Amino acid sequence: MPDSAILDVPIGLILVFAIGSVAVSRINEVIFGIMSYRSRQLEVELRRLFGDAPVDRREDATDDGSLTAKLLDGPLRGLRSGGQENAVPDMKDASGPIGVWRRARNLRLPSYIPSVAFARGVLDMLEPPVRVLLDRMDTETLSDTARGAYRDAHHSLTDTTAAALADAIAASPSASEESRKLATSIVGLAGPEAVKPLWKELDKLPRNAPLRLALTGIVTRAGHDRDRSVAELAAWYDDTMDRLSGWYKRRVQRFLIVYALLVTLLLNLDAIALTNALWENRSLRAAVVEAAATQVNSSTVSTGTAATNSPEDAANQAVQAIRDAGALHLPLGWTGAGSDSADPRAVPDDAGGWALKILGWLFTTLALSLGAPFWFDLLGRLVNMRSTGPKPVPVA
Repeated sequence: MPDSAILDVPIGLILVFAIGSVAVSRINEVIFGIMSYRSRQLEVELRRLFGDAPVDRREDATDDGSLTAKLLDGPLRGLRSGGQENAVPDMKDASGPIGVWRRARNLRLPSYIPSVAFARGVLDMLEPPVRVLLDRMDTETLSDTARGAYRDAHHSLTDTTAAALADAIAASPSASEESRKLATSIVGLAGPEAVKPLWKELDKLPRNAPLRLALTGIVTRAGHDRDRSVAELAAWYDDTMDRLSGWYKRRVQRFLIVYALLVTLLLNLDAIALTNALWENRSLRAAVVEAAATQVNSSTVSTGTAATNSPEDAANQAVQAIRDAGALHLPLGWTGAGSDSADPRAVPDDAGGWALKILGWLFTTLALSLGAPFWFDLLGRLVNMRSTGPKPVPVA
């Protein structure tokens, strides 16, 4: 047996694992896209941060008055845009798992929220821009009457207190031009509902809500420094999402194992049988190694790392990956009844054969669940090693 077989057999086997891993990743994308899994998990985490009740436990299936819904309907509504319709529906509740899936797709819930957008959205919801304008007003140049009107507006900002403040500033000769402009803007933005200072607006959050506990410390440290509050809240959100990402990856790994097992059984990907076939068949081994070199040298190899593909694209890529595996002419799939028992595609006819077959399936299942990036990286290393070094870098 030529010495190259010692390296060629692993290359062929790894190529099969890499292509199978792409199929597994794309199947995962299809199912998660249909289930809106990422979007639903993000909303679940947001509801936990706000202290809101989970969607599938609410009795009201029409209107959602939670703080999470107000955030996604208000400051972060733009993140829910997309699809064929321009109008984004208001947040609603739904009961039952199927209703929750359908709700997430209909509402076009975001699967990702940037930390700065989250921080600004939360602060805009709790402390609207009209409050920010009020805090920017220079009270040193105001008369005593205007200062009294400012204190009333600062305590409870409504359209009435805003109008009283504007009138008082207009009658104050010492008021600066900037204060007069701010007062005019505040009158235009204030509404009948009272807007309290930020530290009082925190009372809208449940007492034990993680967001309230975090914001209490942030507001205490930052005071009226809006930019500092945004930066600290964004950093806290990033830390929280990092923990969610770790949980999400562990959860996805369980799904990948299930999909890998299904692909393995469907295609009869027996790692032991594939190893024997590659070891014994020189022409097959040469063809597979050539295919591996083509994959490595191609600049358009899909490793299955993209997470933003539509379910339709992911489904097409999964089908293409399975076709690529079939094009290698390896002993994949199943043969009909009465076939040669020595054929690795045949159903085993004794306990020993079944034990070996199951062991090969388990090994393949574990390999496919490791992900395409791992196998394509390893494949590139082995192909370069077989070529006695990496390929030369093209001259620009």
